[in-house]
Amino acid sequence: MAPEQNVAADIGAATSEMIRRMNEYSKRIKNIEQRIDRLENRIGSIEETALSQMGDLKVGMERISQKISSLSDRLTAIENEILRINKELGKTALKSDVKKIETFIDIVNPITSKFVTRDELDRLMEEKVRRKI
Repeated sequence: MAPEQNVAADIGAATSEMIRRMNEYSKRIKNIEQRIDRLENRIGSIEETALSQMGDLKVGMERISQKISSLSDRLTAIENEILRINKELGKTALKSDVKKIETFIDIVNPITSKFVTRDELDRLMEEKVRRKI
């Protein structure tokens, strides 16, 4: 073989090797691009799911906030009612006061008490004085 043919064969072999490597690199780049596309799709799906869950979470938090607000209002109303009842209880009679009133009523009750008329008292006094003499 002539040196020119050797050079042409080497150039052809080098060109062929370069084309093979370029095709291999092109396949690798395509595979990488496909992986990136799949990853982007997965990330997009994950972002959509996260946004949806965040929306659901926000709605749930708003409901909880409303319930807490409602409970706070009810608690305030109960506290106000307790204060009102305490004021009313301050105006009521104590058990000891009621017992005293019962005692006074029993003392002056004409049905259960025995009253003495003035004439009867005078007569009793005269009898006691006679007994002593």
